[in-house]
Amino acid sequence: MFPYYRLNKIFDYVNKKEIASVRDLCNLLNITDRTLRTDIQTINNVLKENGALIKLKRKCGYFIEINDENLYNKFLNNLSQNEKYSIELDSSKDRMKHLLNILLYKNDYILLDDLAEEIFVGVNTLKNYIKSLNDILCKYNLEFISKSNLGIKIIGNEDDKRKCLVESIINNNFQNYITTFSKDEYILFKDIDLYKLKNIIFNNIKNEHIEINDYNLKNLIIHFALMISRIKNDYYINNNFNVTIDDKYKNFINNITKEIENNFNITISEGEKHYIYLHLIANSHIYSQINNDVKIKEIVSELLNTIYSDYNFDLRNDEILLNDLFLHLKSILNTKYLELNKRNPLLNTIKSNFPLAFDITLSCITKTFKNLPYKLTEDEIGYISLHIGASLERCFFGTVKVKNVILICGSGQATTRMLEARINIFFKDKINIVSRMSYNNFINYPKSELINIDFIISTIPIDIDINIPNVIVNFVLKSEDIEEISKLLNKISYNKTKNSLSFFDKNLFIHLNKCTSKNELFDKLFEVMKNNNIIDDEYIMSVMDREKLSKTNMNDVFALPHPIKLCAKKTKVAVAIIDEPVLWSDKESVQIVFLLAIKQGEQQNIEHLYDIFIEIINNSNLQKEILQSYDFEEFISNLYKNIY
Repeated sequence: MFPYYRLNKIFDYVNKKEIASVRDLCNLLNITDRTLRTDIQTINNVLKENGALIKLKRKCGYFIEINDENLYNKFLNNLSQNEKYSIELDSSKDRMKHLLNILLYKNDYILLDDLAEEIFVGVNTLKNYIKSLNDILCKYNLEFISKSNLGIKIIGNEDDKRKCLVESIINNNFQNYITTFSKDEYILFKDIDLYKLKNIIFNNIKNEHIEINDYNLKNLIIHFALMISRIKNDYYINNNFNVTIDDKYKNFINNITKEIENNFNITISEGEKHYIYLHLIANSHIYSQINNDVKIKEIVSELLNTIYSDYNFDLRNDEILLNDLFLHLKSILNTKYLELNKRNPLLNTIKSNFPLAFDITLSCITKTFKNLPYKLTEDEIGYISLHIGASLERCFFGTVKVKNVILICGSGQATTRMLEARINIFFKDKINIVSRMSYNNFINYPKSELINIDFIISTIPIDIDINIPNVIVNFVLKSEDIEEISKLLNKISYNKTKNSLSFFDKNLFIHLNKCTSKNELFDKLFEVMKNNNIIDDEYIMSVMDREKLSKTNMNDVFALPHPIKLCAKKTKVAVAIIDEPVLWSDKESVQIVFLLAIKQGEQQNIEHLYDIFIEIINNSNLQKEILQSYDFEEFISNLYKNIY
């Protein structure tokens, strides 16, 4: 097979053409003709052993000359079967991932010349990659060491190396991560039958009646696969974990490890069993070191009281929220105790699509958790904000239901609750959610139970044959998702109001050619707000405090700065449009800035204002039109025609 993915693309293109021109190939792959010649030579090193060669016809292009038809056809068949294992080296990101993979699976020193040859770059380019990789390794307590005439290697403990491999090489794009195995995963675990492993884990978990959502099940599969892969390469975990296997789960751990040993021809040590148990804890609810239920209930109560006092949203009697927050906080505190920080693959989606819920949660948790020994990460706050957002939408909208629907969501209870709440907002008198379940549970759902189901709403593709209408949606329920559901219901429902435009004001609109800094822009916006008697110095300090907590740019165009507490004299939005992007956070720039001011007691009036913000975040055409708005009237006109 070919050493890296670009060669597959070149070969595939030439193979399908009678003559493939040099210009077309270079344009297709964005490479020079010199690089193309080198690639063709590498391809021919493989082809000459398989009955063919790529040749150049002057002034025409490349073509394939077949010398042995049978040998060549056998090669094509093998190539098709093994394409998922071909390494992509087309971008610097691809090459750095492959480089990291090589080094983390190499215990001895490796020469820079050999490494450069592995990823098809020069030594100077390789040195730049190593500098970038060093920034990644630092996060995992790993480091490079080098010796003259020997080369370099990575040192550190095995647990940190595994964390680095999983988090830096595997892309956990939410939807695809759950439903299939990616090329990165096939390459990293090329000697492992991933579907056999998945069945072993799923069946053992099912037999033990352990509750686990689709996303966490995939996490578990990946960690099992990584364990198998590392053991096969003689890398082992030491038993240095701060946890003892519960007697209730010893048989489960022993049974599943024995089955894996038999199927994958490895020996699993006690240290590896603890590694498995730790990741089972992290991805399920089987373990509780935090036994102070009373204290957790007090934290939940304090959080909801803070939301009520600061934002005037009374969620204190929402029994669903009380239960969900209790269970989620208990799970979070358990992972804190075990020093496990779980990543939130939906964080950016949550912040972009539920900015109101996220900001309420962020500011109130900052107050609630200030005296606790635990400081919640932004990832953890993101999950909690989904529970808060779902409660906000449940408590302020009724739910009269008609059509029977099953809801399939692979990422756990928080996202399922949010999707359920969003569906109930837009289709409150049309949809009855009969059941909420994971994808894996749905596969095994009795067909007799589907008789009275009108259709299925799922966040992940359904790969089995069913005779029930279904629609695949994003869990945040974007406008295109609403439209698809509406088609099934034969009626489109929108819940927007023109009153939101009243929060914008001609005197609070500025369009600038450029701005030298974020602080300069803030000064201009604060000035127009002050001149119109909307804010005072307390508001300005509160905005700057909020900027320190978490970035307020929602994407690479739009930022939504606001205070950490409600302290404005009026509820208004100041708008700044800048022709040249202004640096906002880290290396990220924006061109559209909405400075939000909310008066205490008027929080519930801004629900549809946030709908406008979300539409701007997700609508690139609207962003372009806003950037072309040179006066307030144009700006309002562009908002109106794109939203209402």
